[in-house]
Order: sequence, then structure tokens, then C-alpha cells
Amino acid sequence: MNENDPSLPSAELTGFVHEWPASRVVFGPGLISVAAREASRYGDRIAVIHDPTAQSAADRLTADAAGGVCARIGEVVQHVPVHAVDKAVTTIRDARAGVLVCIGGGSATGLAKGVARKLELPLVAIPTTYAGSEMTSIWGMTQDGKKTTGRATAVRPRTVVYDPELTLDLPAEISVTSGINAIAHCVEALYAHDASPLTRLTAAEGIRSMARALPTILERPREVSARSFALRGAWLSGWSLEVATTGLHHKLCHVLGGLLDLPHSPLHTVLLPYTVAHLAPAAASDTQAVLESLGITGPVSDAGGLIWDLHRLLAAPTALAGIGMREADVDVAVAAASAVLADLPLPPRPVTASDLRDLIREAFDGNRPASR
Repeated sequence: MNENDPSLPSAELTGFVHEWPASRVVFGPGLISVAAREASRYGDRIAVIHDPTAQSAADRLTADAAGGVCARIGEVVQHVPVHAVDKAVTTIRDARAGVLVCIGGGSATGLAKGVARKLELPLVAIPTTYAGSEMTSIWGMTQDGKKTTGRATAVRPRTVVYDPELTLDLPAEISVTSGINAIAHCVEALYAHDASPLTRLTAAEGIRSMARALPTILERPREVSARSFALRGAWLSGWSLEVATTGLHHKLCHVLGGLLDLPHSPLHTVLLPYTVAHLAPAAASDTQAVLESLGITGPVSDAGGLIWDLHRLLAAPTALAGIGMREADVDVAVAAASAVLADLPLPPRPVTASDLRDLIREAFDGNRPASR
């Protein structure tokens, strides 16, 4: 066996350590009805953090808690600014909360994690997008244009309630980028040097679930079965992200997102074809697994372009210029990304400053990634 052969799956080349995450998962339509009861497993004074779009779900939980909600925060900001965490910590500490519930997308979950990390409160998550962060111990906060991330067991939700009915009103275009964000989690898990056989199976199934769901959601956004498959994919993607190390794609998204305040899921969506194009030559078998899970037929050497084609079919954004990045930001972004990522031993393939310049430039223009 040649251990340098990129056609061999990375997880088969070495030993691995697999640790099972501890979150309890409650999944099914209409299960917002059990959220208050799930929270009461961990405390009797509930603080709720929710997206503005999750107002009705927060109202339902508040009513079901029968006076058990002691604080509500209904304003969240993407990339989780440090000042927002500090403000929420003060509110929730003053309310003497014993358990924290977040309802919404990645920004609501991120803010709740920041609070849970500071106050060491048990957290119950009720996602309304496909971010997947509700399954992880990963936290992130932004200050002065720099996003800092880390892992802490205290921020992993004790229970996650997945109710597909809460996603029925998620606009189709947001559903697509949020879903592709989840796919990106799974792609990184397949490329990860520490992926276990179970991680690989879970990540591939997460991609298949989301790839099955998104075209139907575009046509029939209120179809519960399609929303259920998408939420299933989000759950599996978050689980995959929790048990595998992040690589080039997520690290680059964190740099650009924190620096330029670009929208989170569209940023992941735009960059995914370009990061795959860079990594594919060093991981042919893993890339083939990505393409097969997406239902794409074509050469691994054109993987980035094939994924870009799929994004076009899903009416997803394909250029950084189309999601708020300016021409003047390109050099700034390249310098910042190079300072953090250039020449790091990022498996399966390191990235140089020249690679980053080419990748960011191509992604800014939105050109179809070239075959490698």
C-alpha cells in the first residue's frame, strides 16, 4: 500500500480516535411542543435567546413553560460580536437563569454558546436553519475584525430539538445557502485527517440528505418531508463537524467573515467549489465520495467546477462580489488569509500565499473553477 496515494481514503491510512458527542436529539414535526419540557430537565429558570424570525416559536415555549421563562433576548448579530455576548451575559446573569434555550440559526446559537461559555449554563438548542452548529462544542466570537474560535464542552447543547415545521417559512434562497453550508461541514469531515470510519459514513449521508432536499425545497418550500430531509442533513453535518477537525474551507471562511462581515452561509456557499478545487488533487477518493454523495457524475479533476455548476442550478451565489465583498477588499483579504493560513500543514493539502491569492481572486470574480 502506498500511503502517499491520493486515491486512497484518508481515514484508511492511519489509526483514529473516535469520541461520541453527548447531545440528546429530539427530532420530528411539531416537537416545539416538548421544548419547554426538555429545558426543564436542566433547570427551572429559563432564559431564551431567539432570532427575530423565531418570535412565534419563542412565544410557544414561553407559554408552555408556564412562567418558567425569566429572560428573553430577541436580537442577534452574525459572527457573534464580543460586545453582544457581554450584554447578553449581564441580562441573563441578572435574571438568575438556570438553563439557556436558543431558537434560530447560527447567530442565535452562537450568541447562546458565548453566554453558556461565560456562565456555564446548560444549553438547549432549537435550530430553524441548517447551520449545524447546534451539534458542536465549537464557539466563535468576533472583535475588531478578527474572529476567534475554540472548543469547549460547556457550549455543546445538552438537548437539540429538531422540528422541521419551524423551517417551513425559511425563504428558499436562504434555505439553499444554509443547506450548502451544512454540506460544507460534511465535505470538511470527509477531508479531515482525523476522520473515523463512522465520521465518513455520517458525513456522506449528511450530504445525500441535503442534496435530496434542496431541489424540492426550491420548488415546494413548505413540503414537510423535504424540510425533514434537510434538517436531517443539518443534524448529520453538525455531528460530523463536531468529531472531525476543520480545515482550509472553514478557516478561510472565518478569516473573511470576521474581517469583512460577509454573510455566513452565502460565504460558505461561494467558497466551497474553490476550496474543493484546491484540495481535490491531494484527496481523489475523498473528493469522489463528495461527488457521489451530491449525485454528481464527472471527473474528480473537475470537482470544483462540477460543484459550482450545481450551485448555479440551485440559484445559489457563486461570487464573493455578489455577497458584499468589494474589489478593494481583495488584497486586504489575501493578506489577512495569508497571515493566518499560508504554509500551515492543513491536510490534505497545504495552501501557499500564492494559492490563496488565486483562490480568493477566482471566488471574487465568480469564475468556474478550472479542472486540476
